[in-house]
Amino acid sequence: MPFIAMTEMKKFIIAALFLPSIALADTAVLTPEATAALNFNQWYISQIMNGKEPLSDYASLNSYVTGDTIGKLKALGKLDPNENDVPDADMFIKAQGYQNDWNRVTVVGTDFDAACMQVYVAFGMNKKHVVIDCMVKEDGAWKVQSVAARNLN
Repeated sequence: MPFIAMTEMKKFIIAALFLPSIALADTAVLTPEATAALNFNQWYISQIMNGKEPLSDYASLNSYVTGDTIGKLKALGKLDPNENDVPDADMFIKAQGYQNDWNRVTVVGTDFDAACMQVYVAFGMNKKHVVIDCMVKEDGAWKVQSVAARNLN
């Protein structure tokens, strides 16, 4: 019996040594710009799901979105939708609504181009709704400059 207990204890100790590296594996693969995009989209969709209007919360957006883009949002917000062609879809989630499981936000890829780091962000369990956040550094922090839709269907 003591031999069995010692063998089980060794297995437990070995497993415990590997757990920290396994637990960190998901976060270790995210680059700083991907982490910033993930944090933004988690905050943004949580605001929408809680009935708030994050598009006009410029103070909070400032932590995640470039100053130039916020300026353009303010100008867009001043336009009369009856007189101007104003987009129907939300600028950051590229949809008119959301699914109940969109609080699950996942970074599914990154890509570099000459303008920015592109971070592919999926919403929901099935990850079918994907946006591409164009991330740039502003004042030392990665921020969203623009967003494009990506249809994976």
